[in-house]
Amino acid sequence: MSQLLKEIRHNRLLWLLAFVPVVLVAQKVKPEAHTLLFVLSVLAIVPLAALLSHATESVAAKTGDATGGLFNATLGNLTELVTALTALRAGQYMLVKASIAAAISVKLK
Repeated sequence: MSQLLKEIRHNRLLWLLAFVPVVLVAQKVKPEAHTLLFVLSVLAIVPLAALLSHATESVAAKTGDATGGLFNATLGNLTELVTALTALRAGQYMLVKASIAAAISVKLK
């Protein structure tokens, strides 16, 4: 835990972790404020994606390139998966299709 706090102090991007509880409270207080919730959610997920990337790099450093590559390929798409599942639950099928198409086109480049 102390290493995580040290990392947060030195990486300003991780300061956005403060938005994780903020978005949870905002969802309870103002569930109809969709734009606000979207912006807060984006601000909250950015540092979580950075932490996930850092974690997969740490695993790769300890286990080797093959295992690290597998973790990176699997968990690197976790934010896309969470977004797609949330959009599916909300009935936003076009958003899911666009997200998958964008992810595929980025990976082909």
